[in-house]
Amino acid sequence: MENRGEWIARRAYALWEEAGRPFGQDKYHWDQASAEYDLLEATRASSDGREVLVKLRGEFACQDNRSGAKNRNILIVEDEPRIRHDTVDFLDRAGFRTLEAANAAEALVLLETNIVDMLFADTDMPGSMDGLGLVATVRSRWPSIRIIVTSGLIKFARRDPRNEMAFMSEPTTRLELINLISRSR
Repeated sequence: MENRGEWIARRAYALWEEAGRPFGQDKYHWDQASAEYDLLEATRASSDGREVLVKLRGEFACQDNRSGAKNRNILIVEDEPRIRHDTVDFLDRAGFRTLEAANAAEALVLLETNIVDMLFADTDMPGSMDGLGLVATVRSRWPSIRIIVTSGLIKFARRDPRNEMAFMSEPTTRLELINLISRSR
């Protein structure tokens, strides 16, 4: 692997650009890049993490085969198109089946017409119902659906075991998302 400092600087810059060049986030992106570098060094993984995804796909396939279930269907509800498309693309490549909606109204239509195992919803959405309203509706109409709620505005506790929900603060890494999905079985 190349020089640690150069790799971290280049990766931190890329993370900053991906996040939309936010002001005052330098340390956050530097720390994330440092953690990624250390993980890559410790595992000798490739820079794109391909073997991690392959391993996860294999674990999910084994679990699904034992239970007789197919790959998990995840509904991503996010009003920001770039974030939604990036999340859908990442989860598709990780071996999940995904559905996507830009607001709660679209999500409800998809929930009524598809089998959904997990809901991944942002709290701040336009329309007549925000993400928390969607979660309440899903909880009452489809109680078996696992839920991950994400927010860039509200800070949550990591898990609410009483309601079988998990929470993520934005921005988050893809590895955090995969770990949360795998724990929400």
